[in-house]
Amino acid sequence: MYRGVLVSMRQTTALVIVLSLVTLGSVNAAAPTQLRFRDLDGVQVNGREVIFPPRAQQLNGKQVEINGFMVPLGIGDGKIRRFILIEVPLACCFGDGPGIEQMIFVTLAPGHELSAASDYPVTVSGTFQVGVQRRESGAVESLYRIVNARARKLVP
Repeated sequence: MYRGVLVSMRQTTALVIVLSLVTLGSVNAAAPTQLRFRDLDGVQVNGREVIFPPRAQQLNGKQVEINGFMVPLGIGDGKIRRFILIEVPLACCFGDGPGIEQMIFVTLAPGHELSAASDYPVTVSGTFQVGVQRRESGAVESLYRIVNARARKLVP
């Protein structure tokens, strides 16, 4: 009787170990790829066609993670749901602001809104999208987006 229970416990333990390893492998496989602002450099416009840099094209539709500074696109109920991510803060009055090819429009996943403050460094992860997105007027709104995103402050 005890021998059957011992074998069953060994099988159960082995199954738990295998399932744990499979789960850990899945978590590691889904780790986001590090995106850098320099990966966005080199956008070319040929008439109405926009040609994106190879690294940006490779990451289109993939899970990415990137650090930058947040510029809110509106605050509702004291929470930020959408913002533009830029490489450096907009604090210096002597330099030009970033071009549209150096801005990433971020839409946070439901339940992951940030408190209403701006211009602090964040790490953003989510699905990277590459392509021209236009406003109703036809004006270009964005070239790069991260959707279904999560963000966390890099400062206490």
